[in-house]
Amino acid sequence: MNDLFLGILKRGDSPAASVFTADEVAHWPNGALPRFLSLGVVREAEPAKEVLCDECEDGCWIKPRIRCKPHTGKAVGTYFCRRHEDIGSFKVDLSRMRRWAFSLAGLAKAVSKAVRPTGKLTELAPERLALLGTVKLDGKNRELFLARGAAWPDANDVLGGVVRLKTASHPAILTVAGMPSESLLSSLKVAARPLAEIATLDEKGLHVSIEGAFPDVEPRPWADIPNEPITLDKFMEKYCEKRTPQLRRSRRRALLAAAWHGTITMPALAAPRKSGQPNRYYTHDLLAAWQGFLDEITDLPPLLT
Repeated sequence: MNDLFLGILKRGDSPAASVFTADEVAHWPNGALPRFLSLGVVREAEPAKEVLCDECEDGCWIKPRIRCKPHTGKAVGTYFCRRHEDIGSFKVDLSRMRRWAFSLAGLAKAVSKAVRPTGKLTELAPERLALLGTVKLDGKNRELFLARGAAWPDANDVLGGVVRLKTASHPAILTVAGMPSESLLSSLKVAARPLAEIATLDEKGLHVSIEGAFPDVEPRPWADIPNEPITLDKFMEKYCEKRTPQLRRSRRRALLAAAWHGTITMPALAAPRKSGQPNRYYTHDLLAAWQGFLDEITDLPPLLT
C-alpha cells in the first residue's frame, strides 16, 4: 500500500498523469481506492468520454452511446463496431468510464493531521499551494507549506508569486514529489523537501517525518548575482572562463544536443520561447546546474572562480 501511495504522489506531481482510470484502479489491491478516498489523496473526477475497447485486440478507443432504460431509468452503454462484422453491437460497462484525480487539498488535510501544526490550514493557490501551519523544527518555529508542481515550468510565477509564501519569516516547503528550481529556492530563501521522501502510509495511517528534514537555508554563493533571464551564449560570456564566440556557440550546441538526447536536463525556461528568439533561463538555475553539465560535457567552459 505504501508503494502505491508514493506512486500516487509522484503521479500527482506530474501534470499529464495525475488522473487514474477505472481500468487502472481495478488492478489496485483490495480496499486501496476507499483508503485513498478516505485519506483524501484522490477524489472522483469527471467520467471519461472514451474507453479502451476490450472486445478484440485492436486497442481502439471508443465513445459508447449512453441511454436510459425507460422502466428503470438506469443508464446503459452500447457501441456498434464497424471494423469487425462478427462483433457488431455490444454493451459497454459504464463503470469503466469512472476516473479519479489527485487532490492536493485532500493531501494537505492528511499531512496536517500527521504533523499537527498550529494555525489554520489555508489554501493559497488552488491545487498548487497550501499553508499547513506552524511547526517547531530543531527548536525553531517554521511556517510549513505544501506545494504541488514545484518543478513545473510555471512554478516561479505561480508559487513565487504567492505573497503569503514570499513574506513568510522562516518558511519550509513540503513538495509533493519534485524539488523547486534553484532560482525559486534562492528568491524565496526557503528550505524544501519532497513529501515522497519522508512520508509512510501503513495500517495505522499517514506518518510524515519532518524532524531534521529541513536544513537551515544557507546563502547561495551567487546570492548577490542578479537572477535575470539570460541566454546560454550570454551566460558563458559573463560567468564562465573566457572562450571565443565560435567556441561558445559550439558548446551551446553540444549542451542542447545532450539535453535532446537525455544526457542532461536543462532548467525550466524563464519565459516561453518566442519564434526567432533564443531560449532564456534564470541565471541562478544555470549557475546551480553548470557543474553537473561539466561532469557530462568536459569541454564546457568552467565557471569563473
